[in-house]
Amino acid sequence: MLDEEIINRLEDLSSTLLADVMNYENVMDCKIKPINYKKKLVGQARTISVYPGDNLYIHYGIYEADPGEILVVDGKDSEVSAYIGNLMAAAAEQLGIKGIVIDGLVRDKRELEEMDIQIYAKGLYSKGPRKNGPGSMDETIQCGGVVVNSSDFIVGDEDGVLVIPYKKAEEFIVKAENKKNYEIERLNTIQNFKNDINSDKSTIEPKWLRQSLESNT
Repeated sequence: MLDEEIINRLEDLSSTLLADVMNYENVMDCKIKPINYKKKLVGQARTISVYPGDNLYIHYGIYEADPGEILVVDGKDSEVSAYIGNLMAAAAEQLGIKGIVIDGLVRDKRELEEMDIQIYAKGLYSKGPRKNGPGSMDETIQCGGVVVNSSDFIVGDEDGVLVIPYKKAEEFIVKAENKKNYEIERLNTIQNFKNDINSDKSTIEPKWLRQSLESNT
């Protein structure tokens, strides 16, 4: 598949579906959540690594990234300061960047909530950062405990953020689409269940349940 087709198909898949088909791997720390959620974040990563509490290379990344990309920042889980605020986010939005994902803190929540660029972080903090470096861009990083490379696919929604390795994207998309169809059918079965004296609960019981129970006895 072309990258554009992959992104279009990922738009129809939730982070939960994709997490399941990746065997729960590649899912970022649960503390990384949307600061100003408006819609699902889907795109390709540009990776940035920074010194704890320093945002020099995030500034650099904003002006180096291409429209439609997502900046993914290894902030080292720092609580020294916020990494970005309203000015940086506004510049990134004007330059067409889809989102910024940071395993660290941000600030200016009220202003961020007015923007369309999607910001994911671990929390909020008033204190601003240094701008001295060191740092790097387009190298392999870790963000939220997950390895990320530039061009990997990112999916973020209200449940969290995950990373789909570039070379395995098509495989995971097909599995997630099949699981989505299964879940639609199963939900219809559950919702159509009539709970009365003659109902057979086994019609909605998961097929794997008894087998799993037996294997644990």
